[in-house]
Amino acid sequence: MIPRDCTPLGLVLVTLAAIAVVVLPGPKPESKAAAIPSLTDVWPDARIGTEAVTGAPYTPLAYLDSGVSAGITRANDSIRLTLGDRVVREVPPSGSPRFVLSQAPDALVWLELSDVTRAGSLWRAGPLGENPVRVTSDVGRVVLLESQYDLVVHDGQVSWMAVRGDATEVRTVALSGGPVTVTPLSGDFALTAWPFATSAAIEQAGPSELVDVRDGRSTKVDGQSVELVDCTPSWCRVQVLRQSGTARFDLMRPDGSERRRVGGKGIRPAFGDVVVLDRYAVVVDDDRGALVLYDTVSGRMADLATEFGTVLARGPFVWWSEGGNEALTWRVLDLRTLKGSA
Repeated sequence: MIPRDCTPLGLVLVTLAAIAVVVLPGPKPESKAAAIPSLTDVWPDARIGTEAVTGAPYTPLAYLDSGVSAGITRANDSIRLTLGDRVVREVPPSGSPRFVLSQAPDALVWLELSDVTRAGSLWRAGPLGENPVRVTSDVGRVVLLESQYDLVVHDGQVSWMAVRGDATEVRTVALSGGPVTVTPLSGDFALTAWPFATSAAIEQAGPSELVDVRDGRSTKVDGQSVELVDCTPSWCRVQVLRQSGTARFDLMRPDGSERRRVGGKGIRPAFGDVVVLDRYAVVVDDDRGALVLYDTVSGRMADLATEFGTVLARGPFVWWSEGGNEALTWRVLDLRTLKGSA
């Protein structure tokens, strides 16, 4: 589990150094690490697009395709949400506004939040960013985990998670507007693939939990006292701890089946989501300074980049920054182009 942006939400941080570590049985380490091939060595048809940034700093929040993105441009006098060449919204920088974006086939949906209070409003626009309207200001104190599930569009509605006291609550409203419905959950949770919520305590080792927010049915995911477990309904990420950090990085199904080792020490998640497209895990190999893609179907790993900064994912796209503000470039991989393997 990676550190999460939930400090004002009252979640408890358990530091890795404070956890008593025992040695767990696991795969024996190889005497020499196998070389990891490049992405195109494994998937010759893989397509990585490039988006160069000129002028004010720009961060893509979603891609329509590998060449068109929606994102945030920060200037001294304004913050602009853009989609391609269209300015969708422009707000003053006071209050450090933050945007959380999601997409539907016929709409662009986003939260505008204060970076301090996590309160704000929910907006929608047409699929190309046209005709923006405020849907509601009843958003609560929103949970943000830098995940594609921070804001989930489903069944003509949109849902997000907020904090109230010691509980979290699923908030849902129709895309057309109207009252916000609230479903409380006892404890710390975040949304994952709809209709599930997942345990969201920061760096909390041990078992995890998946809850169907429609009926409240809960599924416990076993985890040892030295394991950090993050889950979606399809895959769980397991980081086996030791006093100096992570000893092993595994993936498994929520029922504990199909557990496999992805890597040893030095491997960590690149972002909050466990997998993308229910198949691919994106990790950072700190020992080699590489951004790596792991395929749960074939078990193959491939290097995406050896120079990277911010790494994000949404839908079928994974993207990362290269360079600094003076010469910033975004590389974007369309995972749908990975057809077959070498």
